[in-house]
Amino acid sequence: MWPALIAALLVGSGSSTAASPPGRIVFASSRTTVAQLYSEEPSGRGLAQLTFGPGGWSAPLPSLDGRYVAAFRAGALWLMRGDGRDARLVAATTWTARSWSRDSRVLAFASAGGIWTIKAAGGPPRQVTHGYDDHSPSLSPDGRSISFLRWEGVNVTLVVRRHGWERIVLRRVSGVPSWSPDGRWIAVAAGADQDLELIRPSGRGRRVLVQACGYYCDPAWSPDGRRLAYADGKGLHVVERSGRGERLLATGEPQGFAWSPRGRAIAFATASAVEVVTLGGDVRTLLRFGPYEAQPGVGWTAAAPGLSYQTPEENPLLVRVSSRELEARVPIAQFSADGDRVAYWLCPHIFGVWRPGEEQPLSLGPATLVACRPQQNMPGNFVQDLALAGERLAYLTAVAANRVHRTLMLTTLERDDEGVEIAQGAYDYGDPPALDDVVGGGSALVYGTRESLVTAPPGPETIWRVDGDKPVQITFDPDDLQPLAVDQGRIVARRADGALELLDLDGGVLRTLDVSALGAALAGDDLVVHVRGELRDYSASTGDLRYVWPLPDVSSAKLDDAARGVAVYSLDGVVHLLRLRDGVDKTVPDALAAELTDAGLFYSFAGKEPWPGGISFVPFAELPLR
Repeated sequence: MWPALIAALLVGSGSSTAASPPGRIVFASSRTTVAQLYSEEPSGRGLAQLTFGPGGWSAPLPSLDGRYVAAFRAGALWLMRGDGRDARLVAATTWTARSWSRDSRVLAFASAGGIWTIKAAGGPPRQVTHGYDDHSPSLSPDGRSISFLRWEGVNVTLVVRRHGWERIVLRRVSGVPSWSPDGRWIAVAAGADQDLELIRPSGRGRRVLVQACGYYCDPAWSPDGRRLAYADGKGLHVVERSGRGERLLATGEPQGFAWSPRGRAIAFATASAVEVVTLGGDVRTLLRFGPYEAQPGVGWTAAAPGLSYQTPEENPLLVRVSSRELEARVPIAQFSADGDRVAYWLCPHIFGVWRPGEEQPLSLGPATLVACRPQQNMPGNFVQDLALAGERLAYLTAVAANRVHRTLMLTTLERDDEGVEIAQGAYDYGDPPALDDVVGGGSALVYGTRESLVTAPPGPETIWRVDGDKPVQITFDPDDLQPLAVDQGRIVARRADGALELLDLDGGVLRTLDVSALGAALAGDDLVVHVRGELRDYSASTGDLRYVWPLPDVSSAKLDDAARGVAVYSLDGVVHLLRLRDGVDKTVPDALAAELTDAGLFYSFAGKEPWPGGISFVPFAELPLR
């Protein structure tokens, strides 16, 4: 998503055409799979990367003059120049709140043992307080006072320290304090209802600006001191210092916000974007995040002279292709071929469709590596079955809880996402799946489903057809009827005793084969059937048995697919090609699984790091069957 952002700005819902405020916006993102710090002009130009290497960066806080940035890395506080150079460790363990002096020379922070300050230009930290639970410091504009929070039992108090003397200003505080630019007020969330309040540094003049602001509203003063911005569950708000004019500027859940140096706009970060909102409510999207790319915190600072910004690293490709091979940075566990294309699943919410010879595969869902990385505290889902049919892709997902929940999803090649839900079902562990056996080809998609009630055993498997995005039941057999393959508007289904039925798309029976089938594939007039110890080729139109070829009678033997008089099967983990007319049998080296279409053979393989997944294509004329 990012390469286009370097060249052009993605415009959001705002309609303002006024020139962007000056300075630079600093934020964190894990677009390269690890969290780094970035800086960009409010116009959308000049995107730069501040940090490189292992990553783990978050919550950048630039100084007002733009010369320095304080940020966290794996819980430790670091200080660096505004372009990311000369980074140095300040404290190994800290509280998250920090504060810059108005002249940008001193940074205040909390660490074990109290409140500390450090000069941006260099030198060791200086300890200001010795309370182990002191935290959330805020420096006064003149640099002579510092406010901070202190735990007292179960309560938190607001303390102001000046010239070595400490004064308790307010009790029952629940948010980070913020000094007004003129030094006359401190804004903080406090009280039983967590109101946004103002109070003098002396402890006098206490008044409520906004009721029930919330625990994390953390107000920020505009540079001219006339307004305060705060965030709550509804979005980003602004209110005048008098308490009048409170209004909602932007909806959503900001993960950090910062005033522009001139106080005419506010930058805020969400889980999906960095955005800028004017005081009139016009919102511009500065840049968008893919899934899991966003990191907390955003800052807006003046543009400092003399800094040398570095070009951002390229976003690692999730897949790369050559004329006949696709490689992926994750193993490919599921794929499905139809015609001259193959669809594949990479990880939750990410699919792709590739036609050999094309320079770029089609992405369905995000195409970034970070989206494939396991996310803590995020429930995952897994694809159990996948079927490509023309322009449509259907697949089954499963999530395990008290019961196993399966969902049938459908997307199209015109969409750029994972699609819509078609059906869902849940079943108890040990019971047959509520949804199963998705197969397709050409324009037809079918699947199997069972009624699954908590108080009753699951019913028989019946076959459903997907019309557009609507499921239509086409069989009502009292026994299981399992769809195995689809070709040219026909369905091969297996009964509970192994007998096969050839059905049309309305469920009408075209032919019945009284066999004990372990599997079947349908390709034109070839109905290839796997029975114990044999592969058989029947005529789909007459039912005549044409060819029989022996197979080892072992559980590892499995029929996978057929096309143009050739069957593909696997035996003991090795993929084989079998020509039906004469029994020529050849192995496919390195193949893990394979599917045949009229275009040729698609097979998956295990690649080498950092490309452990792969799919290869062999045109039909080049299949090794000589």
